[in-house]
Amino acid sequence: MSQQRLESRLADLQEETLPELPELVHLRMEETYRIISEKDEAGLEAASEHQETLRRKRMPRWLSRVMISAASVAGGLVLLISLGFISPAMAETLKQLPFMSSVFQLAGDAGLRKANEAGLTTNVEQTVTLDGMTLRVSEQMYDGSRFSVVLTRVEAKEDQKKEGWWNLLTQGGQPAGGINNIEFYVNGKKVNTGFGFAQGGAGAPDSIIVSALDGPNLQIPDQFDLTMLVLINGMDERFRFEFPVSKNTLGDLVLGPGEFKVHDHIHLRYTRLELSQTSTRLLTEIKGDPGADLKAIEEAIPDKYKDAGTFMIWFELWDDHGQKAVVISGSGSGKGDTFSYSMVFEPFENRPESVIIKSFVISKDGGKQYIPELEMSVPIQ
Repeated sequence: MSQQRLESRLADLQEETLPELPELVHLRMEETYRIISEKDEAGLEAASEHQETLRRKRMPRWLSRVMISAASVAGGLVLLISLGFISPAMAETLKQLPFMSSVFQLAGDAGLRKANEAGLTTNVEQTVTLDGMTLRVSEQMYDGSRFSVVLTRVEAKEDQKKEGWWNLLTQGGQPAGGINNIEFYVNGKKVNTGFGFAQGGAGAPDSIIVSALDGPNLQIPDQFDLTMLVLINGMDERFRFEFPVSKNTLGDLVLGPGEFKVHDHIHLRYTRLELSQTSTRLLTEIKGDPGADLKAIEEAIPDKYKDAGTFMIWFELWDDHGQKAVVISGSGSGKGDTFSYSMVFEPFENRPESVIIKSFVISKDGGKQYIPELEMSVPIQ
């Protein structure tokens, strides 16, 4: 989709009659998260370079790094595979070893690795074959803040193998086959959620981690039956997977809502801060002056905070020791008189005594323009 068409369709969010902002907002946000992620991760070690990610989702690139997770020998093998310093044949052999069986452990973010180590992930092992291609969903994780599942291409015809598994799902940095090439149904009801992909890396080249169900206004139960429909580029029929999902979490703590901070007609507060050992999730909302609808809110906000006429705001989380949480995904929607945002971060290594929420917009040169007047400090009780 061209930038001009994207801007035109995003302008629809200003209409009061819209019930919510659909996937186009997720798409726009994810493009910006990609820019943010690339800038923030420029100084990381080369060990993370293979873990190219994108978000739909729904926004975000995911930022994943290699973690030595078993004995030193096992950790060394994980590092070698992630860096691509071994032959494909050796990588295939190592994948058969017990400590290499989890794609979450090999290619997931810090939260997915912790979830796998703590036994909070569930094996699905469901396969579907269509027109000579076989896909499998294996391990899954749902901690109430986000849902992640491993999607693997098991078999394919020769013409299907010509294009890599990653390229079949993504093209030009966006989901191949359209914005909604994966659809999610919770207890039979379609969910308007963004989603994101993370590559399995050299150790699992035919696997991709899909994450979703982290939108700001979703009401997801702790237990539900999930249906996932996957459209592969060039195929007419969707792969259908159905399996139960249960919430599993460690050290769950929920805070909020906070008080509104007001600056330049922006009324901002955090509505919910979820902290666990597998995810940190921040929910925020923006309102305008009394009586203002979405269109009026945007019109009142100064142009210095807008990108091509559209107001798009982002958030960072910092702990009390000056460490910034690694962003995994983000999405936003608008309804009535409120803009709502959801951002998921990797868990803090140690639970802080307080966190700082920093707000910023993307300037015309692609840099971050912080809004210190909207900064919030949240004590962790």
